[in-house]
This record gives sequence, structure tokens and C-alpha cells, in this order.
Amino acid sequence: MTHEVDVLIIGSGPAGCSTALHLARLAPALARRTAVLDRNEHPRHKLCGGGLVSDVDTILDNLGLDIDEVPHVDAEWAMLHFQGRGVRMRLKDIAFHVVRRREFDGWLAGKVRDSGVALHEKTQALSLRQVDGGVLVETNRGTFRARVVVGADGTKGFVRRAISGDAGPIARLVEVMVPPPRGPSPDPLVPDDEALFEFRNIASGVQGYFWSFPMQIEGRPMRNFGVYDSRVNDDAPLSGSLKGFLEQELARQGLRIADCKVEGHPIHMFAPRSVLSAPNVILVGDAAGVDPLLGEGISLALGYGELATHAIIDAFARDDLGFRDYTSRVHRSPMGHSLRYRHHAARLVYGMQHPALQRIVWWHLRPLVRRFVSKFVFNWARASTFAPPSPHPTAHAGPTSGIVL
Repeated sequence: MTHEVDVLIIGSGPAGCSTALHLARLAPALARRTAVLDRNEHPRHKLCGGGLVSDVDTILDNLGLDIDEVPHVDAEWAMLHFQGRGVRMRLKDIAFHVVRRREFDGWLAGKVRDSGVALHEKTQALSLRQVDGGVLVETNRGTFRARVVVGADGTKGFVRRAISGDAGPIARLVEVMVPPPRGPSPDPLVPDDEALFEFRNIASGVQGYFWSFPMQIEGRPMRNFGVYDSRVNDDAPLSGSLKGFLEQELARQGLRIADCKVEGHPIHMFAPRSVLSAPNVILVGDAAGVDPLLGEGISLALGYGELATHAIIDAFARDDLGFRDYTSRVHRSPMGHSLRYRHHAARLVYGMQHPALQRIVWWHLRPLVRRFVSKFVFNWARASTFAPPSPHPTAHAGPTSGIVL
């Protein structure tokens, strides 16, 4: 059996759901001829720090959605440290929200169902090939013929490789979730309602940081610890393993890695020369590439969805589904400007391995760090003209400074 659709979205994470929800909002007739596929079923496990920056609040408000419907905690402050000293930052009222991805993604998928867009779970896309007038996608549950395919299948998905043949730059992370540590430890404990980004391991070749986020699981306070390594400068040697660096950092908090369940996964990074489209196919979210500087991806996934929706609507209006301008459309957007700034900043900051240089950045250039973060990294999302007045106040919107993952 062949299913005929106009738009086929492969993947129902934040990027795929954002594309579907923006289509439902901006082009209801087209949304009725749209389908979303996911190889899993919500709620499903997803590794991620779970930080939601103020740009997430803005985009959700644009869609008429309320983050308060999702269990979350607020990180009141975020500390960017090198060897225990550095910058303490927040947004207007907090630094950022922290969610579990299984709950956040499941909530978004539920909103897609409510919007009337067809969501096919346990449906794995197996192959993709161009045919006259569109794309044929074979799945374990039949064939889909679509005029447009949106690749929202993440870092390990096949859509990007099918159109570019390139795996692209890949970052890595490892993480654990444990109850908040108590009692004496070699390092001062981070307050339960604050987040830490510690960059001390750059000197050992880690092109990233150790993080410590507050979170909750089924109402129980927990802590998310991890190490992020961007590999943005791929020729730099790493003197150790990410798990080894995580073990050292956990020991500083008075924890043993042997008592923790360690998990890890890759992340596809944005690169200025990445291929983001082919005839009848466009990429969003991790498949297109996320932030190399901090590994932040949820706000970008939602932003890609909005950009993809406008590109799709324009393409159907012109009856030209080549998407030759999609990459430049992304790059010219406020989100694209932020991604390029993050890419260049990551190459610069993570290329300075000498501790003295890192001390200059985090200890002595704090006003510049705050300005760069607030002006060039975050606060790129804008309220959209299609959005109705929000039924709930957004405490964290506006051009204020902040830092998240």
C-alpha cells in the first residue's frame, strides 16, 4: 500500500513536531496532507541535558503552547567557570528551564496529534529515493510517496546521508542522572537550584565542558551531570576518555562513577558549509546541525521547524520544490546568525588550550562574555505576527542575558 502525502516529516522530536505544528498553524490545508513518522513510540527515552532557553519560551508562545504543562525545574543561575571561578548569569528571572526529553517530546507529539496532523509511530523509514514529482520512502509499514520530505531524524538518521553522503562534524557527550550529592566534597557543591558549566578540562583536550544541572524525575529532585566535547577542532588531541573526565568531575562532587549509570551519544554539529537541502528534501534539527559552542539544540530544533515551514509554504506557492534557497534562508535568519557566531566562538575558545588563556576568558573578560552570550548566542527568537496574544505571561522573554545547554 502506498500512502500519498504532500509533506512527509521523518522524526517526531522537537524539530519534526515544530515543523508539523507550524504547518498546522500557518497552512492548515497543507497540514491535512502531512504525515509524521517515528520509529519509536512516545514517551521514549532520549539523552539530553534538557535545558530550555528563553528562545524556547518565545517559539512555544508563538504556537500558543504553555511550557507549564510539562514537568520541569528552573535553574535560577548558571555559572560558567574555569577552575572554580568565572561568570554567574541568568535571564530576566532565571537562567533556564530543565525538562526530561521523554516528557517534553511526548508533550509536543501530543500537540501534533491534537492539531490533526497524522503521526505514525513505530514506523521506521528504511530508504529514500527520488521519483517523478517527489520522493518515495519505504518503511516497515508500507510506502509513502511525498512531494516534500523533511529530515528530522536526528544525528543517526539516514536522510542527511541520503542527500549529502556526509556524516558531518560530530560532537560527543556522556551523562548520568543521580540524586543531588550531599555533604563534604573536594569542590564546593552547586546549589540545588543552579547550573554549572566547568571548562577546566579544555587544557586536557576536551573541547567543551562538564555540566551539572538540576532536574526532577517523577517529582523527585535529581542532578544531571555530564561532559560535552564538541570536537569542533577535530585535529586537537584528547588526553583521556570522556568517561574518565566524567569520573574525575563526579569525584569532585563526592560521587563514584561506579554507582552511576553512564550513557552517551553523538550530536551532529552545525557547520557553515553543511548541505541542508536537495530537490524535494530539507533538513531540520540535529539532522541539519546544532550548536557547537554549548551543544544546545532544543531551541534550534524548534526554530528550524518554523524556518522549514515558511520554506515549504513558499515552495508550494511557487510550484518549485527544489529548495535551492533553503540553506541560505537558514543562514540569513536570526537563528542562522546565532549558529554561525557559535561555530566561530567554539573554534576560538576550544582552540585555546593553555590554562592562562582560559583564565583570561572566564576570569577577566566577564562583561564581554555576558554581552556575547546575550546578544549573539541567545535571544534570537522573535514573537511572530501569526501568534495570538499569549494566555499566560512569559517571564523569560526579552533581550536579557543568559546561558544554558
